Amino acid sequence: MQTDTLETTVICISPGLHDTWDISEKGGEQPIASFDEKEDAYAYASYLKTIQPGVTVLVEDDEGFSPLPIEDESYYRRSGARRSTRRYS
Repeated sequence: MQTDTLETTVICISPGLHDTWDISEKGGEQPIASFDEKEDAYAYASYLKTIQPGVTVLVEDDEGFSPLPIEDESYYRRSGARRSTRRYS
C-alpha cells in the first residue's frame, strides 16, 4: 500500500545582514528575498502562503522561531511589500 506524503514548505523570516529582514526556505543557504522593513517581510511571507497552499511561516525572535501571528497575516496580505534593492557581494 502506497501512502502519499505531503512535504510542507517552511519559510523563515530572520534578521539579515545590513539591517534587512530575510525570507528563506528552511534549509536554504541564500535568502529568496530581503526587505528593509520587517513588516514588508511579513507581507511577502503572507503572500507566499496565499499562492502556495501548505506553506508554514516562522519568524525568528529572541526565543527562536515562532509562527507568524494569525492576526498579522491578514493585515500584511492587504498591505504592499517593497523588496530591498540592496546587492550583496
